[in-house]
Amino acid sequence: MNKNELTITTERVDDIVLLIAVMKQMGLPEIVDQQLKRHWAQQGLSWGWTVTIWLAHVVSQGDHRKVTVREWVGQAQTTLVQVTGQAIRETDFTDDRLGLVLKHLSDHGKWERLEETLGSSIEIYEPY
Repeated sequence: MNKNELTITTERVDDIVLLIAVMKQMGLPEIVDQQLKRHWAQQGLSWGWTVTIWLAHVVSQGDHRKVTVREWVGQAQTTLVQVTGQAIRETDFTDDRLGLVLKHLSDHGKWERLEETLGSSIEIYEPY
């Protein structure tokens, strides 16, 4: 490639940036990572970032199926890398990996601690 050659990448951004920004402001990736510890050999995205990006997909696309996430991430990869600051591999959103996240989240104790931590990070104001 010539040094002066310009490469243009086009992606639909839609509401992805806003959704992830709100979840980052809530501290969702860190909160999930506190409750769902990584296996010592786990590679790729942390569980917190996996859940955050997956939740952005669910809300943005109105689709909760695991099978559609990997393709969606692939189509928005440049945007997701820029917004999250994370390196995203093709294998970070396989059905198997998302199934492992669900298995962790289905643990009643972990889920309760996650809800409790998230609930304490939400501020409620009195109406005028």
